This record gives sequence, structure tokens and C-alpha cells, in this order.
Amino acid sequence: MTKAIRITEKVTPGVLRERNTRLVLQTVLIGDGSMSRADISRSTGLARAVVSEIVESLMARHLVVEEAGTPSGRGKPAKPLRVDTGRQCLLMADLRPTEIVAGVVGLDGVISTTGRVALPPGPGVDDVISVLGSFLRQLAADDGRTVLTAGVAVPAMLSPEQGIVESIQFRWHDVDLAGPLREALGYDVVLVNDATAVAMSELSHRSQAGGSVIVLHIAGGIGSAIILDGRVHLGERQRAGEVGHIDVGVSDRHCECGRTGCLETVANLPAILGDASVEDLDAVAAPGEPPELRALAERVEFAGRSLGALVCVQAAILDIPDVVIDGPVRRAGARLLDAIEQELARRLPAVDVRRPRFSTMADRSKMHGAAAAAMLQELGVLWHISPDRAET
Repeated sequence: MTKAIRITEKVTPGVLRERNTRLVLQTVLIGDGSMSRADISRSTGLARAVVSEIVESLMARHLVVEEAGTPSGRGKPAKPLRVDTGRQCLLMADLRPTEIVAGVVGLDGVISTTGRVALPPGPGVDDVISVLGSFLRQLAADDGRTVLTAGVAVPAMLSPEQGIVESIQFRWHDVDLAGPLREALGYDVVLVNDATAVAMSELSHRSQAGGSVIVLHIAGGIGSAIILDGRVHLGERQRAGEVGHIDVGVSDRHCECGRTGCLETVANLPAILGDASVEDLDAVAAPGEPPELRALAERVEFAGRSLGALVCVQAAILDIPDVVIDGPVRRAGARLLDAIEQELARRLPAVDVRRPRFSTMADRSKMHGAAAAAMLQELGVLWHISPDRAET
């Protein structure tokens, strides 16, 4: 029997105003320039006077602009509201073991600029702070808008306090990356686990609120993120989705973490590639690969079946058929998706099987999702944009 939920938080006027402000700003975002103050009042149920007061505040903060209305019959023309994209922006970055990919995104979620910079071999945290800080400062200077906040996707396990608990790919343990970056840049920096960042990107590209998705990010490691009813589930310690170093019964190989049988030993990018290159994945994406790449094709298929063994458990427990795959393994195309789907079909009832798909924004999913997470933390709102509008 379901128990009633009792709200214990005291709703003060300040808390109520903050909630209403987020509601109005979220409505403006979803409306995409089509809603006036009166429309927002009708949509949210807030009094027109309350909406007008909040809109004036958002305009003063350079978050919203009100455009001239188009006359249509009697009375004053309705003035549509849209997010102010000309005054402020967000910075976003995808931290990888050998390079940083970063860019600038507007308050509407549209990417305006991207670039990449190499990291020194075996970078320490000080190296990353120096290179990333300099790169973000240059991007901000070139853009010219005021930076509201920044989001950085990292291949790491994070603490609730934004500390890096562990990054096997960087060989980091208990390091502070966000704090020194905030001090160096002068604005907030939000760290996001890379799989969680992909999940945030998927959330920001859903046409409707809600929905549930299983995300797998496969690169130097394997991470998963779960979207439940329109929210990323982080877990009590923000460690939900750390699946790369669990044994799902598909491997007997020794892992660099010290254990044996980890999923990453057969299904992360290095295990798939062997002595091949990432570019070689293009040649095995469909049947008819060159004979010299047959071994690579077999590794892709085995990795797909291994990932399917993991996903079928996630999908069955959580009742989530929508599975998103991200990372450089996207280049393995249909061969990888076929192998995952076939394993799901072997292990699950037919009614529970749906073909996996690749991430919406491909190579930009992590950094765009990190920006979405920073936007959510800073302003309490989430983008809802179509993929074709996400970049200029």
C-alpha cells in the first residue's frame, strides 16, 4: 500500500517566489518565443500580476526579453517573450584523457562555438586546471558575452560536494578540480560525470517532459546513467551507473582496477579496438568488412553482446526499453546495435525489446549535457530543444 507523502519543508515567501520564477522561466524556454505574459499566466495558473512581476525581474537579470507584438484586431498586441541570448552565455567542456573539447552555448541551448586543445601526456590535475582554465577564458573572450556558469563533463566518480573521488582513466583519487577552476575563472563550475552528462543532453532534447532512458557511455571506460520519469537518478552517493567494473559473466580477463571479469575488459573502447584504430570502426559498421578487420568486427559483436547482458538487467528491473549508446563506439554503427539488440532478444520477452539508438548530439553530447546540468543548477530550468536547433 502506498503511503501518503508529507511535505516537511516550510514554504516561505522566498521559496515560493523562487519556485514561481523557475516555472515562468521554464515556460518561456518551452514556448520558444511564442508566449506572452497572459499566455504564461494561463499556462501556469499564476496570477497575471505575479507573472508580470517575475518577468520584469527576469528582464532586469538579462535572462528574458520581451519583443514587440504584432497587431491583430482590437486591443494591445500581445508581446511574446523569449530567452535573452545576447547578454549571457554558458561555457561547456568535455574532459578527455588526451584532450579537451569545449565550446560556448547560449541560454537557449544553442551552441555557437566549439574547439579542442591537447593535454600533455599523463596529465595531473594542475595540468588540466591550467589548460582548461586558459581555454575557457579564451572562448569567453572571443564570444564577448558574460559567462553565467560553466559545465564540465569528466570521466570520474564524483562526490556530492563535487570532488573527484576516482578517475581510473586519469589515475586520480580524491582531487579537487572544480574549486581551483572556480577561483581561476571567477564563476561557478559544475562537474558532471560523463555518462550523466549524456543523460542530461538526452533530457534537454526531449519534446515533452518525463520519460525514462538507460544511457551507456563507452570510451576509455564504461559508464551508465538512468533517467527515471524525466530526472537523472544519481543515487544516494551520486554513484549510480558505475557499471564498468562489475562482472556480468562475460569475461575472465584481469582488469587494471585489480579485479577479474570487469565488463570494461571486453567492452570498453581499448578492448574493442585492440591494435586497430577508431577510424577502422567505420569499415566494420556493416557486413562486408575487409578480411584484415574481421577480428575487429568480432570484438565489436562480442562487446555488443556483453553490453546487452548488462542492459537486459537494467531494462528488466527498471522497465525502461529506451537505450542510448554514446562514445566513439558510435562509429561501429549497426553492427554494434545489432549485437546489443540480439542479446536483449535472447534474454528478454519480445515485448520488452526495443532497438538501442545512438545519442542525439553524437560527439557533442557530453559537453552539451554538462552545460544543461550547469543551467539546471544555476537557474533551475532545463532546455527542451530539437537537435537541429542545438547548434548554429
